[in-house]
Amino acid sequence: VFTVPPKISNISSDITVNEGSNVTLVCMANGRPEPVITWRHLTPTGREFEGEEEYLEILGITREQSGKYECKAANEVASADVKQVRVTVNYPPTITESKSNEAATGRQALLRCEASAVPTPDFEWYRDDTRINNANGLEIKSTGSQSLLMVANVTEEHYGNYTCVAANKLGVTNASLYLYKRVLPTLPNPFPG
Repeated sequence: VFTVPPKISNISSDITVNEGSNVTLVCMANGRPEPVITWRHLTPTGREFEGEEEYLEILGITREQSGKYECKAANEVASADVKQVRVTVNYPPTITESKSNEAATGRQALLRCEASAVPTPDFEWYRDDTRINNANGLEIKSTGSQSLLMVANVTEEHYGNYTCVAANKLGVTNASLYLYKRVLPTLPNPFPG
């Protein structure tokens, strides 16, 4: 009776799916004795999916289930063979933070909006129903999941309501932010009269 070390012969390619889809990963291995296959989600809490199954089925995948999955093929002959598959889960944006702010006239002001989304969201800002561009002392800086609206020199007409819109190909969402007027305290006159 001869023995053969375990060898993964075929494993799913990296895939990108939309949240809620059903996903099947496959991992085939050869060896003698027949290798036992286990799947593991490589997260800090990654549990093993036992069952000696070549197929790992994930029904209605969630964003938390994205990441790398490891297939391990083991028999008693030699060290296990291990390969990985990356699963990317796309989901529509949700705004995780939208910070209103206050500023005094003549000062700088900053409104911040953060959104969680895959693919990375695109941001737009609106004042009433008018889209804001980088002009008239307003500047929009978006990096990854965060967008900042910066006002270089606040005047009366900058106060009021703003809307931050985050969108990707799966959806769009928005949040309302407010720029409040900050009244600086006036110091009492030290020399009255």
